[in-house]
Amino acid sequence: MRATHGIFAALSAGLSLSSAAACSKQGLLLVSSYPFESSPGEIVKGGVTTLKLGNKGLEQVGEISSICGTNPSWQTLVGGDQYYCINENFDDGPGAFTSAKVNTDGTLAFVGNSSTPGGPVHIALFGENGERAITSNFASSSLDVFNIEDPAKLQSLDNKPFPPRADNETITSRPHQAVVDPTGGFVVIPDLSVDVLHIFSIDQTALTLTELPAHPFGNGTGPRHAAFLKSGDKTFLYVIAEKKVSILGFEVSYGTNSLTLSEPRHTQPNNKFLTVSTRNETTLEYTSVADGTKIPSDALNTFSIDPATGELTHVQSAPAGGSFPRHFSFNKDGSLVAVACGGENRVNVFERDVGTGMIGKAVGERVLTTQVNHVIFKE
Repeated sequence: MRATHGIFAALSAGLSLSSAAACSKQGLLLVSSYPFESSPGEIVKGGVTTLKLGNKGLEQVGEISSICGTNPSWQTLVGGDQYYCINENFDDGPGAFTSAKVNTDGTLAFVGNSSTPGGPVHIALFGENGERAITSNFASSSLDVFNIEDPAKLQSLDNKPFPPRADNETITSRPHQAVVDPTGGFVVIPDLSVDVLHIFSIDQTALTLTELPAHPFGNGTGPRHAAFLKSGDKTFLYVIAEKKVSILGFEVSYGTNSLTLSEPRHTQPNNKFLTVSTRNETTLEYTSVADGTKIPSDALNTFSIDPATGELTHVQSAPAGGSFPRHFSFNKDGSLVAVACGGENRVNVFERDVGTGMIGKAVGERVLTTQVNHVIFKE
């Protein structure tokens, strides 16, 4: 039986493993955001904001940065201070892929950039030392491969366009993410509108991609995000199906230059967890740590994962701290989770029990003047 759970429009998938590390309630966060109409005719440009988590909660560091453009939608950190971001620029020509250094105070220093096809929404790195980057270009139905060995000279190496759906060419491909498997030998790309999982093999010497047969889903599934889990000698893949309102779980099988998916079978809990967010349900309530205001909230849903079968058991639905959580991320030891709630332009940080997967009390929140869409810890 396919592992399926009814989660409405789950937009962010994070896979976290248990750790015994202690919780640290201090550090920096980087938040990207879209422009926001603060009042009729008044548009605040998007950008990247640095927040500091400390004893007083979340405080802003400096002004909003325009290094990534005014429509940044994804961020990636490498080695603690090498930073990459993309400018989505969905309706207005090409996007951009930018590299920067994170200063000790969390501010950004420009290093280099390159243009991309329109509407990049995700960055994934591959290669033994992360020498290549993939941008998933949602608006232009393609992915780009970049050489990032020199962050000051980002070099576009390859563009791979995706065709419309075979049975209806009016339905345009919308690749939304690229996820490298645990072997580093394959990458999968959920296609939200064409309802397939594109699969590529990675030549780990030449660092090039070769397209393999895609994994099809039923029409109207809407695969949007995915996450791999290596468990013993097995590998599982979880796909967030936005339109089908489900989490789809698969066991991964490898052949000679091939990756195929089959359905897991049994259900038992264990100490590894999958967390997904819901969007536009607001069935829960969050109490602001700033002023005690009660706020309708979407949920962060946590599931335990059976290590032998990969199937899921629901553990908790915790308030995300507001509506439309566009992204969330964990700190390195899994003891904190940060959430970007686009409905209220609010960033929240919650404690998390790494042993049980349970999300606990809020330890910081900040409302920004732009529409937040992505948040990561700088550690």
